[in-house]
Order: sequence, then structure tokens, then C-alpha cells
Amino acid sequence: MRKLIANDSSPYVKEEKNIDVFTFIIHITAIIFSALNMLVNYQKGLTESICFDAFIITAIVIAMIVYFKHKKFVLGAYISVLGTTIGVSGALYFEGRLSFNFLYYFAIILSIPFLIKRNNYFIRDNFILFITVSVIATIAIFIAPVYPKYAFVTADDIYFKMILNSTISLLITVMLMVFAVYVSRDYFISFLKDKKFAVKEKDKRLIALTSLGHELRTQITSINGITQLISEQKTEPKINRELIKKYALILDNCNDQMLNIVNDVLDIHKIESGKFELLEKPENLNLLLSSIASEFNLLADNKGLNFKREITPEITNLNIDFDKMRLAQIFKNLLSNAIKYTDAGEINLKVELIEETDTKASVLFKVEDTGIGISETDYSKIFESFQQIKSESADIYGGTGLGLSLTKTILDKMQSKIIIERNVDKGSIFSFTIDFNKTTQEHLRKNIENIINNPCCLKYKKILVADDNKVTLLYADTLLKKHKAKTHLAKDGLEAVEIAKTHKEIDIILLDLEMPKLSGLKAIEQIKALNPNQTVIAFTANTPNEALLKKLNRYGFDDFITKPFKKETLIKAIFLNCKEDSKNIDKAIVLNE
Repeated sequence: MRKLIANDSSPYVKEEKNIDVFTFIIHITAIIFSALNMLVNYQKGLTESICFDAFIITAIVIAMIVYFKHKKFVLGAYISVLGTTIGVSGALYFEGRLSFNFLYYFAIILSIPFLIKRNNYFIRDNFILFITVSVIATIAIFIAPVYPKYAFVTADDIYFKMILNSTISLLITVMLMVFAVYVSRDYFISFLKDKKFAVKEKDKRLIALTSLGHELRTQITSINGITQLISEQKTEPKINRELIKKYALILDNCNDQMLNIVNDVLDIHKIESGKFELLEKPENLNLLLSSIASEFNLLADNKGLNFKREITPEITNLNIDFDKMRLAQIFKNLLSNAIKYTDAGEINLKVELIEETDTKASVLFKVEDTGIGISETDYSKIFESFQQIKSESADIYGGTGLGLSLTKTILDKMQSKIIIERNVDKGSIFSFTIDFNKTTQEHLRKNIENIINNPCCLKYKKILVADDNKVTLLYADTLLKKHKAKTHLAKDGLEAVEIAKTHKEIDIILLDLEMPKLSGLKAIEQIKALNPNQTVIAFTANTPNEALLKKLNRYGFDDFITKPFKKETLIKAIFLNCKEDSKNIDKAIVLNE
């Protein structure tokens, strides 16, 4: 579903504009030549021919009014084509075949494609008019006499009409042929451009798939290596907890990297299919920045880089509406690029509140590095999909080439522009300003983070987890029990419904949407029928969008968690949906961290 929106310079748009011009010229030309014929017929005293010329002119004027003023394109085309065909047929009958009036039929047939508007019925209407004109022309030529029905017409008059009609029809035919060549040229040029673009895109995607495979294999190799090292710990007389903690952080980082790659690929598909959208809700910007900075501080340390964070104090208590996942995606793309293309020096994340009113907050973001920089030739293409920054003095770096393209698209949606300060071999500065709407309610109280980190925050809570993925069940069960919750596990929708029937005291149900035997959407219908007030949270691997939110709301889900999820996301979602525990906290939808 790549949805292409043509701009004014596109040959297709230009061709459509030209068709309207050609249509107008054809109508005016028909009026002029019909008026010329009428003048000749008046001088010769051919009364019936004058009437048919007047009929043609009237039909064309009516067709122009219908076509251009009232925008009824099909009706206008039918009136002009049938009107001229009938008029020519009548004149042919009275003037005879030797007048060569029948040559006008060729001009009429050639004009049809320029009179029919290009839409879904273009071919159908063309065939109808082609056949109609051909049938009328055949009948008219067959019944028309060889010589004129006018007894007073001389041989010189017949010869003059033959030359006149031949010349006029030839001129009209040539004119229409020129139009056809012009239009065909635009189509041909468009075809060549599209073919060249398709080949270029194919090559870029093949390179991207190769890079994607390399990136995924790199992360999988890291995961495999760390897993083997963890297994080796079993043979040690004493487990090294610090080492295990280090291994866990590496695995977590590999997981994040793989998830970012997959999300980028899926987002490119959404952009190209026209389904890309923002989901804004009340958030705390400082919490997001702290989380992002902590993640990339570790990555910078591993590469021997100094990670700096300069955030103005006013950001701390700034509660605004934004798409948390998309803004995080921007930072991750820019910061990962900064670390990737910097071998020595520092990475600096700067955030400054530059303007604030009662309803708006304007924030400037900057990501600075001391890496390879961006050359003039690279600057023009780095925001294209599947493009990567390269340097003549540095190795070719990996990646899918999607990050900056996605960053630009997300910022466009946020009505912002990314600015690059190019300092080749001295580093780069990426900056952008976003105007946020301030929220009148705090998304989370200041103590919410402390509450969910309390290992007893879910004590005595009875929670049903339904998922056909054994690893997800094990992970969720382990986290919930660690926070003192009592859990029930179901491997499909039917089992979830049966447990809900048996254990009516369950506080919250976590329901996977895609399960065998009975899907989550069908399961919730039966669960809500048993207890309309039952709190149900959806597990979904789908990226949240407006359509999904409406669907979940329609089925009665209270919240959703996007898979894969982190501990904080799961615990926060459950705590906020435990009604008696969260009654003093502003409840909000919790998206994937």
C-alpha cells in the first residue's frame, strides 16, 4: 500500500491539467469549423446543411456548459460526441458521400479520449462512444447518396465541398494526433521515471535486507554468547552475581536493539501504507528523558565515550501531551547514530524550555556528537529510507538506514523540522523544536515510581494471565509473584473463561488477543457477560493506533500492554487499574515503555 501523493510537477498531474485544456480546444475548434461550414452553406443556399451545422454548434455549447460549469463530465462528453455525430450524419445525407463529410467521423472518434474524464469508467465510456459513433457512421454512409440531394449544386460546388471537408478533417485529425502524442509522451516519461524509481527502491531494499540480517545476526550472536556464559556459571563453585548482572544488562540491551530494528521496519511499512499516526496523551517529559539517558549512558560507556546530559530545571515538572513511544523513537535513533558514528569524544543531549504559556510549552532538543560528521553529498539523502551515512575516512557502519527517515517523518507529524549543523570530521548537531500542549492533569503523581518499585505493591491481588506463549506466561507470573500477587495462568481463551467463572474474586485479567480455541476478543465478551465490572487488560503485539484503541474500547478492555513489555510497564498498568489502590491517582492508559 504505498500511497503516492502526486505533486504539481508530476507528469500525471500535468497530463490531467492538459486534458482539460485539450477538451476546451476541441470544443472551440468544432464550433469554429462548424461556423465556417455554416457560412459556406449559407452562401450556397444549402438550407438543411445550415440547420445541421446549427445543431452541432448548439450541442457543443450545451456540452461545454454541462462539462465545465456544472462539472458533469460524462454527460458533457456524451452530448458533444453524439451531437456532432448526428449533425455530421444529417449533413452527409443531404450533401452526399462525394462531399467527404464522412471524414469528420475519424476526427470525432479521435477526440473521444480527450472528452471522457479519466476515472474508473474511462475505458467503459470510451468503448460505448466508439461503438455508438461507428454504428451511426456506418448507417449514415450506407444510406447517404453519392451525389447531393440539392438539384442546384454544380460539380464545382461538390469539388469545393470535398476539398473544404477534407482539409478541415485533416487539420482536426492532425491536431488530435499531436495531442495524443503529447499525452503519450507524458505517460512514457512517467513510466520510465517510475521504472527507474522502482529499480532504485528494489536495490535499496535488498541492501537494507542484507543490513537488517547482519544487524539481527549480530544481536543474536551476542545473545547466544551471553547465554553460553551464563550457562557456564553453573560449573563455577560460586555464582558471580556482579557478572550475572552485567550479562543481564547486555541481554537487555540486545533485546532493545532488536526491538528497535523490528519497530523501524514495521513503521516504514506503516508510513508507506499511509497508516502512520500519533497517539498523544498526558506524559512527564523528564521521566522519559531520564530513562533514555540512562540507557544510552551505558552504551556510551561501553564505547569509551563521555555521555553528557544538559536539561534545564524547568523540564522536571513539565506535564504535556505527546506520543511517548514516538518521541522515544526519535531520541533512540539520533543517540544511537551519534554513538555509532563517534569513536572518541562525547555525546551531548541538550533539552531547553524556550517558551511557556498556560496552554503551550515550546521545547528545544539537541543531540551533539564529535563523530565523523556529514558530508555535503550525504546531507541530501540521509533522510531517505534505507540510506546510511558513510565517510571516506571511516569504515562503513551497519544499520538498516531507516532511523533518520523515520525521525523526519515523526517530526513532520509533530509539525516540527529537524535541523543539522554540518561540521565534517568534527561531529554533527541535530536539533528540533516541538510545541507541546500542556495537560491540566498530572499523568502520574510524583510517588508513583516509588510505589510500583515496592515489592509488596500488588500484595493480595488476584490476577489471571492468559497467553498461549509459555515464555510470556512464565515471565509475567514470575514478576507478579515477586510483587506478592496471587496468579492464575491460562494457555488459551477457553481456559481463561473457565477460570474467570470459577474464581470470581479475581481483581484483574491480562488477556492476550491472539490465542487458540478462543481469541481474546471473544473471551472478553464471555468474561464481561459473567461480570460487567471485571477489569481486563489486553496483551497485544500490535503497535497501538487509533483504530486499535477504538476496537479495544468497544470490546470493553480497560487498558492494554504492548508486547514485548518490561517489568515497569506490567506493574504500572496493573497498579493503575487496581481501582481501590489507584483512586487517588489520575488513571491513564500506559503504553509500552
